[in-house]
Amino acid sequence: MRGVSAWNRYLPRSRRQWFLIAILGTLTGVVMALFWLPSTSTSQRATSVPTSPPQAGQTAIGPGPAALVTEAPVGVVLSPGEPQTLDFTAYAENTARALYTWDTRTSTYTQTYAHVRSWWIVLPDGSNPLTVYTQELEGTGINSAAFAQLSAYGAYRTATVIQTSCDDQLAQVRDHPAPWIGLHVCTMTLSVTDRSTVEPHKTAYRVPVSVMVNCPPAATAPAHRCALAGFYTSANRIVY
Repeated sequence: MRGVSAWNRYLPRSRRQWFLIAILGTLTGVVMALFWLPSTSTSQRATSVPTSPPQAGQTAIGPGPAALVTEAPVGVVLSPGEPQTLDFTAYAENTARALYTWDTRTSTYTQTYAHVRSWWIVLPDGSNPLTVYTQELEGTGINSAAFAQLSAYGAYRTATVIQTSCDDQLAQVRDHPAPWIGLHVCTMTLSVTDRSTVEPHKTAYRVPVSVMVNCPPAATAPAHRCALAGFYTSANRIVY
């Protein structure tokens, strides 16, 4: 009641004064509305969430707008043996060799598994989970059980890249470009050799592997180098 009484002291003494005050109040409301509406719209645009990129198996060859952006990774450090480069082709080739190079005489399976695993950066939308890493690593023909058995024979494997095709050189990528700038796909043919300290003979063969590399200016890549976004060793998922 005290507030109402205070307000009554300022009420107009004539209808004309009240009418003028009403008009001024209306104009003030219109001006304020015009001022705030654009600000609200801008805020809504700024906080809108872009469409999440497709899963790692699709990001390299799936259709999508080139301007998809998610949050940049935080605290990304270079892992042991990881290439420090902006050359996505060199990064992909190094990854492919690392996937098919191991030595049971000097490393455990845990160390072999963790080597390239430490390069893998899970994207903010979770489209390249580590379950894919495990599945595709085992596609190289090695897992914990096989590694333990091969260690009894002093087995080791080496690999050499003999052919590389990237991005527009791959028909699937030409038909379905990567969904954001900075994401690259390379498919390499490797010459792989399996050896053993027990068995004098060696086994040599060729395999394809596709590697997805995320580089600046992609917001999901480290600021000054490329990073591993995924790879495929399964025959039905190789990108050609």
